[in-house]
Amino acid sequence: MPDPKNSTELLIIGGGVIGVSIAYHCAKAGIDVLLLEKDRFGTATTAQTARAFRTYFPKKPYDSELAVRSLSDFNAFAKTLDTDLGLKHLGLLTVLTSPEQAAEIEALLPAHREIGADVRLLTPAQAVEYNPWLDAGTFEAAVWSPECYRVKPEAIVQGYADAATKLGARLLTGTEVTGIDAATGQVATTAGEFTADAIVIAAGPWGGDVAKLAGMELPVWGQFAELLYTDPISDVEVDTPFTFHPVSGLKTMGRGKGFLVGLERISKQEGMRDIWYDAAVEELPKWYPTVAGAKLHSAWTGTLDVTPTKSALIGRGEGEHERILFAAGFTGHGLAHAPVAGRIIRDLHLGVTPEVDLTPFSLATNLAHKSA
Repeated sequence: MPDPKNSTELLIIGGGVIGVSIAYHCAKAGIDVLLLEKDRFGTATTAQTARAFRTYFPKKPYDSELAVRSLSDFNAFAKTLDTDLGLKHLGLLTVLTSPEQAAEIEALLPAHREIGADVRLLTPAQAVEYNPWLDAGTFEAAVWSPECYRVKPEAIVQGYADAATKLGARLLTGTEVTGIDAATGQVATTAGEFTADAIVIAAGPWGGDVAKLAGMELPVWGQFAELLYTDPISDVEVDTPFTFHPVSGLKTMGRGKGFLVGLERISKQEGMRDIWYDAAVEELPKWYPTVAGAKLHSAWTGTLDVTPTKSALIGRGEGEHERILFAAGFTGHGLAHAPVAGRIIRDLHLGVTPEVDLTPFSLATNLAHKSA
């Protein structure tokens, strides 16, 4: 007779913000939950972040919708889960550098507004009022989204983990999955064998490798990423919003008396660290001429989980893999999407229609994009 301690209704692989959100929402729904994390909670992609939550993703209204639906959860986090997220308003300024790009992004604004995102088109002069370090002569227009906040990712992860545990979920760290039998639900680990009615892959950059253990293709891979900071560029605190340049991928925000600098570029090319750093050094003075010459230093170096569409993979396997659910490949946006991702996996497991259309996040969409 199977040991009940090693059996569960839902087994989650991965203890980042997505995994613990799933554990919390499923446990709250009365589902017997076991979560396995090979390291410690939130030590992979969750810890490696600009610590910002935003609701606007310029070319992807469906990504914006996930974040908009998650915002109310974060606003209520302290009261609901007795955890202070340290929410601090930043705002998001998206800089558009050509008439063609401005027209393309402006055409998508109604779709973002329809799903509840607060977005406003600005002239360069208006944009510089939000970020005076910009040169108004170097861009065509900008989009202002006030719903962008600095958060404490470790508080989000711990809040979900503690709440899930109180609801009866079992969360095990230091436990690596070494094999999955999708037909029987048996999961082999470094801590022994487990059996589950359903298995959730929420393993971030390792989602594709975990899926292979079950004989399933999940197009998720680890992408090198680095966050940098500048030498001091001011005698006072630099209080600028999260500012994003979609064409180059440059991202900045105030950090003490300097800038925090990121670069959103996706590539499987080897030696990305040097390429990434050199590109950041080149891009920064293009848009911030007064910062030219400021040295950049590494704030963190790590790995993001990426998919062919650069949006998350959320859904259920088919045929022999129907027992497997997945939520991975959030490309650094897991903080913004975690609450709704937890609810979606809960609903899929219970046979309830999810609150959003999952077509953009489906395995079929990503595989089609991969082969295109």
